[in-house]
Amino acid sequence: MKLKLLIIFLTLLQNISYSQPKDTICGKIKSIREQLIFLDENRQNRKLFRTEGDYGHNGFLSEEYTKSRFNIWWYQTYWVHYINYYKEFDINNKLLKVVWYYKDQTILKSFENEYDREGKLVNQKLNSYKLSNTTNLYDNNNNLILSKNIDSDKNYSTIKKEFNEKNQIIKVEYFNSEYPKEKRITEYYYDISGNLIEEKRFDEYGEGYGTKFEYDFKNRKTKIIHHSPFIWVKAKKRSRQKRTKNGNDQISREFKYDEKDRVIETKSYNPNFYDNNVAELYRKEVTIYENDLIKSVYTYDNKDSLTNYKTFEYDKLNRKIKEYSVYPKYPDNNISLEYFYNETEYPIKLLYIEKGITTQVDFEYLFDDKKNWIEQTKSISGRKLYVWKRELKYFE
Repeated sequence: MKLKLLIIFLTLLQNISYSQPKDTICGKIKSIREQLIFLDENRQNRKLFRTEGDYGHNGFLSEEYTKSRFNIWWYQTYWVHYINYYKEFDINNKLLKVVWYYKDQTILKSFENEYDREGKLVNQKLNSYKLSNTTNLYDNNNNLILSKNIDSDKNYSTIKKEFNEKNQIIKVEYFNSEYPKEKRITEYYYDISGNLIEEKRFDEYGEGYGTKFEYDFKNRKTKIIHHSPFIWVKAKKRSRQKRTKNGNDQISREFKYDEKDRVIETKSYNPNFYDNNVAELYRKEVTIYENDLIKSVYTYDNKDSLTNYKTFEYDKLNRKIKEYSVYPKYPDNNISLEYFYNETEYPIKLLYIEKGITTQVDFEYLFDDKKNWIEQTKSISGRKLYVWKRELKYFE
């Protein structure tokens, strides 16, 4: 069961680019207070293990990750993730304050920002597992060249950045007073067109792992190549790594595009099982478009055998109305989604079909006078279980 949930979670995370309703907020926002409310204390957000915290298996990794996962699960499943935060802005839409909460409303993480007259972030007070304060310094071109963070234990870290005449970053140097002998430097190199072609990383031992990029004549990225300072050498009983002057380069990703510059094929590579110095194809993903919408996505293994595919159907307003996820060799993993709408882009009903069992999910919405939603209620099989509330305050 745990493995089944993990497969579903990974499948849903792949849908982010073409499955979520857009959520543009109209009006000049002063603050946002958003949280999920459980109408049945016995029906909480789903977790892989009972011992996990409020934000599930991976915990709170970042705001972007948490919001993305929440939206995916809210609109594409009959369960939910968790969300609970407050944001405050100034009249120029600069972010002043962010607070993330646990379910009991205690603070998980918060920060407050200060800006100069030109609107640049110059100071940030962070409250996480430690209290800390970050100050920023900029050059005459408004490039951030120095960030210094001091925590409540008086430890500090710095991030120094250098830019070229085109304001492209060319070097980042990280220092932490708790580990003064460790060196972390990243150098960036560009071609004549301004494309990033290489990232070199250095530590106290010399050059470390890096990344190289290749482009076509239209400056579209075609390859991602990983560089290692080591090669694998065979010993009597097992292989071991050896640092060399040139190291080893291995292709990681390869992209093909159509005439509209959309990625239509992605090849992914891993080190060969028997020879880690050689890369081999382990997955190929082919995307087919129709009328500027993704129609289907096919995934193949290294033997060019189809492992799974997704197909999508849309209505005349380009709203997704059907989605099928199919695993030919493992039909128990197949999932079908069917959406119903009224006049908005937000679905009012979802039919979630798995193993021949249909679960109906209904959505209800409340909007304010600016036509922004302020409450969404999610019902499972006719029972109201979750309320996604959003309090919006405006400057006007």
